[in-house]
Amino acid sequence: MEIIEKGIAELHPYGRNPRKNDKAVDYVANSIREFGFKVPMVIKQDGEIVCGHTRYKAAQKLGMQTVPCVIADDLTEEQIRAFRLADNKVGELAEWDFDFLDTELKGISEIDMSLFAFDPSGLGGVNTGSQSETQEDEFADIEKQEKHYGVPYQGNKSRIADIIISILPEGERLVDLFGGGGAITHCAMLSGKWQSYLYNDLNEMITGLFIDAVYGKYHDERRVITRDEFNELKDTDAYVKYIWSFGNNGQAYLWGKDIEEMKCYACHALTDESLNDRRMAYVHFAKLIKEKLTPEQIRLESIERLQSLEHLEALQRLEALQRLEVSNISYEQYEHRDGDVVYCDVPYEVLGKEKCSDYGVQFDSLAFYKWVKEQPYQIFFSSYEISDQTFHKRKIKAVASLIGANTNGKKVNEYLYSNRPFESYDEEKMEIKN
Repeated sequence: MEIIEKGIAELHPYGRNPRKNDKAVDYVANSIREFGFKVPMVIKQDGEIVCGHTRYKAAQKLGMQTVPCVIADDLTEEQIRAFRLADNKVGELAEWDFDFLDTELKGISEIDMSLFAFDPSGLGGVNTGSQSETQEDEFADIEKQEKHYGVPYQGNKSRIADIIISILPEGERLVDLFGGGGAITHCAMLSGKWQSYLYNDLNEMITGLFIDAVYGKYHDERRVITRDEFNELKDTDAYVKYIWSFGNNGQAYLWGKDIEEMKCYACHALTDESLNDRRMAYVHFAKLIKEKLTPEQIRLESIERLQSLEHLEALQRLEALQRLEVSNISYEQYEHRDGDVVYCDVPYEVLGKEKCSDYGVQFDSLAFYKWVKEQPYQIFFSSYEISDQTFHKRKIKAVASLIGANTNGKKVNEYLYSNRPFESYDEEKMEIKN
């Protein structure tokens, strides 16, 4: 088998390729950037792609001029069609051995595996249960609002906060027991559905970041953080740790080394206080973007911006802000009050394992379920399919599962669970009936 370098311009996709691969392109591009182009493309003599459409798009995204190829000149036209389908299909038959996968992932410390479609929260996002693909999202209209709540944080429920708030019953106080970036608390306060709010999370840095943002600390934030500054400050500065990390995971720097300089200049061009500084930053940015990106990429790619904290300023104008409590206790330490509505955004359970390590914290899902059942009041929590089938549940939405033994990238359902029955629910008006 001879591997030859072919120019990107010489190749063209198969016009009837049945495999939809757009969602995988970024991950494949990350893999090529990290490890190089290690798997040659298979092409016909005329440059038509047989296998490797995703790698082709990833190479274009990276601005590569040539790629390694193998010419399938020993196959008939029918064999090429069959091979193209077989190459895509056989991968769907493989399954993960989660014990081995856990061991392998734990042995990787220097490389951010979320770049390659592994759940950034760790194995807590892996679902080994069988779930059917949902054809229709019940709350699609709510999702279209595209509101943003809380501060950027790994696992932030911003996108579905409105859905969760619409399902939860009214009461005196909303208790956000696993508050994270504060998306649920933020959405709840803007909804006016409760009189007071408890925002709790064990991570004092993230609750501190949320409260600082609420009170306007980052209103005029202009810092552009480099990789070296990130590594130096991430353990002491919550803004640096969560706003300037990839996927807001608090561990890996926001951008890859090959685009870091360009992105930083872009940020300076947008945020520097001095007009001259912004102009000079733009000149450097324009120079770098011409060197690193193809004309097609320059047209298609917009400058990435940090997730804004400014929307939290609206909370300053709310009287509800005066009724916000903040704590950093474990769920077992929570003391229930009459009128509390308790919601928990717990780490996703790894089916078949007693504990998971989302966000770097060991969490015992089975112990949590036991605690929920023991409480004499209603508790709500969100997750994918869980091992304990005794809870009441209501579908929130369908989400794409990046890895999973029986899902193969298909959509799986995220649910709201409870130890008590849900109240009667008007699906047309999205309102709780009294």
